[in-house]
Amino acid sequence: MSAADFLAAAMLGGLVLYAVSAGADFGGGVWDLVARGPRAAEQRRLISRALAPVWEANHVWLIFVIVVLFSGFPPAFAALGIRFHWPLTAALIGIVLRGSAFVFRSYGGAPAWGRVFAVASAATPLFLGLVLAGITVRGGDWLGFFPLSVGAFAVALGAYLAAVYLTCETADPL
Repeated sequence: MSAADFLAAAMLGGLVLYAVSAGADFGGGVWDLVARGPRAAEQRRLISRALAPVWEANHVWLIFVIVVLFSGFPPAFAALGIRFHWPLTAALIGIVLRGSAFVFRSYGGAPAWGRVFAVASAATPLFLGLVLAGITVRGGDWLGFFPLSVGAFAVALGAYLAAVYLTCETADPL
């Protein structure tokens, strides 16, 4: 196995860990966004309680992948950074807004922070999905039906993961 193969495998592992851990957190925000009815406040408290221990720690995997890409494959890092500047910037803004809003909401901030958290949680995986699809499409076009479909799939996958984790969090002990 060459050094490039080893670095690529490490990046793949980091991306899988990020997709599973951060995907569930993003999905929790999606469920927060769609919570309605008389139990909405209770549902939002459950989501916050479930996310609180790990809500931003999972981004370490994304940082790991970016550092390995920058260090091991600088031309690829440059090409991706230029081609996907807008969706990557939007995803970064979503990650920052999401984390900030989660903290502000947790410490009794305005109710609008809950909406910022929820919208940023849904938008960030959408933008990351646009980038993933844009890498696979000839010409790197990240605006089109296929990239939007992959972005929507990323949001839905995160919501599914969160639903599974939240079900385990709320399950009564046997």
